Amino acid sequence: MTDALEDPDIEAILLRIDSPGGSYVASDVIWREVARARENNVPVVVSMGNIAASGGYFLSAAAGRIVAQPGTVTGSIGVVGGKVVLEELWSNLGISWDGVAAGRNATLWSSNQGFDEEGWHHLERSLDETYADFTGKVADGRNLTPEAVENAAKGQVWTGSDALGLGLVDRLGGYEEAAGLIRESLGLEANAELAYRVFPEPRDPWQAVRDMLSGKIAADSIASLARFLSGTFRILSALEDHLDVLSGDGRVPELPSANYEPQ
Repeated sequence: MTDALEDPDIEAILLRIDSPGGSYVASDVIWREVARARENNVPVVVSMGNIAASGGYFLSAAAGRIVAQPGTVTGSIGVVGGKVVLEELWSNLGISWDGVAAGRNATLWSSNQGFDEEGWHHLERSLDETYADFTGKVADGRNLTPEAVENAAKGQVWTGSDALGLGLVDRLGGYEEAAGLIRESLGLEANAELAYRVFPEPRDPWQAVRDMLSGKIAADSIASLARFLSGTFRILSALEDHLDVLSGDGRVPELPSANYEPQ
C-alpha cells in the first residue's frame, strides 16, 4: 500500500483481500494506509476472495467500496486473546525453566505461568479497547450506526450475500465487478482499459537465494535459530527415549534436563 501511495502514476488501488486475519497490529497498520489513501483522494476498492474475516475485514473497512463473492467468509468483527499455559506440561516432563524479568508485567505473556488477577484485568481491558476500536472503525468506514455494527459484530461470521444485506459490503462479484467500480470512481467509460501494476512487485526467487548466500541474513539470527533447534531436538529425543515406559496413569519418569538458553 505504501509503495502504491507514493507512486505518482497510481490513480486508484484495487486491494485484494484473502485473509482470516490474525494480528491486530498488522491489520491496523494496513488499515491506516487504506485510510491515508482516501485522505489523499486515491480511490480504494477492496476485492474479497474466499475469506475476509477478523483482521481481513478490519483493514477493508476503510476502503471506499467493498466487493465480496456471494460465498466469501466475511465479518468476524471481534477480538480474542489469551495464551497457552504449559507450566503443568513442563512439570510432567521434568523440564524446568529459569529466567530474569524486570517490571510488573514482564512475564504477562509467558507460557510458563498463568494469568494472575491483575493479568486477567489487563487482558480484559485490552480486549475491550481493541473491540471498541474495531467496531468504531467499521461504523465510520461503512457509515453505519453503532447499533447496526453491533448487530453484525460480536464475532459473527457471514457469507458475502448476508454481509451485503448488513451493509458490510457494497457489491457481490469478483475482479470484474471491482474493476468496474475503479472505472466508476475515476470517471471512465464502462469498457475503458485499465493498466494494472502489482504491489509489491514480484521478486525473483533466485535473488532471495543470492541474498542469503551473500550474508544479508544476519549471522546472529541464524545462530539463535540453531541454538533453539538444538534445544528442541534434545527435548524430542528425551521424549522418544521414554515413550515406551509410560505408566498406566499417564505419568512419565523424570527426564534429562534439556534447557534452552537464548543469547
